[in-house]
Amino acid sequence: MFNRRIIIFLTVFVLLIGLLWWNWSNPAGISLQVNHNVISSSRYTQTLNGTWDRFSSLRQAWTTESERVQGQNNQSLLTGGRPLTMPSSEMFSIGAKRFRVPSEWTSRTMLLTLKGVQGHAAIYLNGNSSPEKIGEFEGSGGTDIVEIPPKAFRYGADNILIVALSASSQQRTMIFGSAWPESGRITGDVSLEAVVETTLTEPQLGVTWNGTTAQITIKTDLWHHGFTSDGPWTVYGVLSDGSAGVAEQTITVQSQNNGDHQPVSLSFTVPDARRWTPQSPFLYQLHLTVTNNMGDIDDLAIPIGLRTIAFSSGKWVLNDQVLAIKGEALTPDEEYKIRHAGPLDSWLKGEQSKGINLIYFIGQYPDDLWLEAADRTGMGIWAELPVAGVPSGRLPKLGDVLKDPSQKMIHPSLWAWTVSKGLDSDSAAQAFSRQAAAEVQPDLAFAIKTKPSSMTGLPDGQSLAIQGDKIGGAWGEVEAKAASLTKPSWQKESLISGFWALLMIFLTWMNIRSVTWRYKEIGTARPRRRLRTAWLWNGLLVLAREGLIGGLITSLLYYIPTNFSPWFVHLWPGVELLQVQSPWLIWGVLSMLGMLLRLLQVGIASPRMPNAPHVLGVLFWLERRYYFAVIVAFAWAALPWGIPAYIPLLAYFVFSCFLFPLRVHDIHRVGGHYLPFILVPGIIVGFILIWGAVHFADGIYLWHLLQNLNLLSMLKSLF
Repeated sequence: MFNRRIIIFLTVFVLLIGLLWWNWSNPAGISLQVNHNVISSSRYTQTLNGTWDRFSSLRQAWTTESERVQGQNNQSLLTGGRPLTMPSSEMFSIGAKRFRVPSEWTSRTMLLTLKGVQGHAAIYLNGNSSPEKIGEFEGSGGTDIVEIPPKAFRYGADNILIVALSASSQQRTMIFGSAWPESGRITGDVSLEAVVETTLTEPQLGVTWNGTTAQITIKTDLWHHGFTSDGPWTVYGVLSDGSAGVAEQTITVQSQNNGDHQPVSLSFTVPDARRWTPQSPFLYQLHLTVTNNMGDIDDLAIPIGLRTIAFSSGKWVLNDQVLAIKGEALTPDEEYKIRHAGPLDSWLKGEQSKGINLIYFIGQYPDDLWLEAADRTGMGIWAELPVAGVPSGRLPKLGDVLKDPSQKMIHPSLWAWTVSKGLDSDSAAQAFSRQAAAEVQPDLAFAIKTKPSSMTGLPDGQSLAIQGDKIGGAWGEVEAKAASLTKPSWQKESLISGFWALLMIFLTWMNIRSVTWRYKEIGTARPRRRLRTAWLWNGLLVLAREGLIGGLITSLLYYIPTNFSPWFVHLWPGVELLQVQSPWLIWGVLSMLGMLLRLLQVGIASPRMPNAPHVLGVLFWLERRYYFAVIVAFAWAALPWGIPAYIPLLAYFVFSCFLFPLRVHDIHRVGGHYLPFILVPGIIVGFILIWGAVHFADGIYLWHLLQNLNLLSMLKSLF
């Protein structure tokens, strides 16, 4: 009888795990608009946006897509994957896209451009093994380019592109970053370009003024795609005001043998230049062309705006005029919704009508679509480097987070960068902030601190303290929408907790009314009916108590606030991921897991007990020391009346510690030893201690962060 019950427990646990896996859901994503403007007339471009397929493994992606190329579309629900829109806000691990390349591209090198990649990306083409891996990089939300040789493609047939995403190094170095889900997202444009042997990279812009005359410096690179013998190259640049050219320059670049990239600098002098201002966002048109002696040509056409920005006496100075800032901060989720909804120009103009002159992007780079819309409408942009919530011992290298800002500085709307946020005040963090601030010049650089007295390494005016949902200074303020704290998603928790309290009362009463039996009766060959009835009620009480513990842990999970501050979003995405799952399935899995761990604990100890009794018999015999659980069940049922969520679990722990000597006495009284009963709990506690030691710095960092943000009192009220 006892063995059959243990098998039932195992079967139920496996079924619950299977149901949780089958019904596992990721937060729903939304499709995002991106820019498809053609900046080059000499490059062949193919967009890879739209419908992709999402899979759980590289092997599944390659096998399924290969079968579909061959016309086999009879995959099952387990192997067929599911549709994925690219770009979107949805997180995924493996994405695959089938596409064709025109035969006229055979003589050109391909550039795969991925924008807005958040995560570590591994790119595979027509395979899923190392030889077919064409690129790998750490995506931090900017622009990443993978060069692909022409021979890697199948011309006139379907090609299979696979993108594997996992947590980036920046995400893993955040507090408790090891819990970051092994997935990522792509929120920008994905495209393929066929280019000639030498191409121009996106330029950087520098402007100095002498009265009304602008001296413009354009810096770009000649990128040689494996060919450096086709020089010299002629680089021609012309600047137009929309009706005629206002400046031009031609230079000749000789061949070098020191690498695939050659820097090029062009200078333009523009008398009576028009400045870009919020009231009159005038844009010049820059056209760059490179040719070689073989007749190959590459060109770029980019709008640019001329402006200066500085920080003087605590004020922002745009084009030598003091600018009072009234800004609005967008979290990633808010940005996704706006970019999904409609044209950005109209949204930005609507914000301008409210007096807003700057948009702050929390926790991400702004997509080019935002920057170009802001250039056209005269809105200012404040961006962040992905350096937030990082202990000093794990600060990233500047090169890992500063790949994209230099490219974005071509946009006149981009005024400022937050180079660090919520870092420690030690010398390493201060040095990092200073170095990053130097790299983003001439744009303004700021560091956000969580405590007014903290040191950031930047001047006082550029060290901003969070004040609730605002940051500000003499220059103005930026306000973020107050983060809505995550509410319990277990909608019927009050109903089930009340029912469970009544159930615990009933089972406890039935156990008290049942016949009192002794340890020596565990091995009775033919137990009487009254004894079997007592065992039944003992077993049901054990199940109810484990269900109570599982329910308390599940309840606490859904009370954890994940976005406790609008300035620090997605600090623990693992908790967010659990909170979108079914609480009923989580409760069931935790309850059965607790039951199996309890059986394992007693199962290890029972052979060392007198007469080697059966595991369930010992478990039922010990259960009379847990009648206090009915009080804990009452506390769980009382949560809707304002009892903090941690009280029931704390009460259970206190009662267990208080009654521990009695449990030890029971074991010794029958001639056993309690030490074997400590083995399983000891291993669990040991793992917890090891995890705590590994994340000790993260815990201290989080404690200081909460203290500095004055959120401890808020968390206490929630729990």
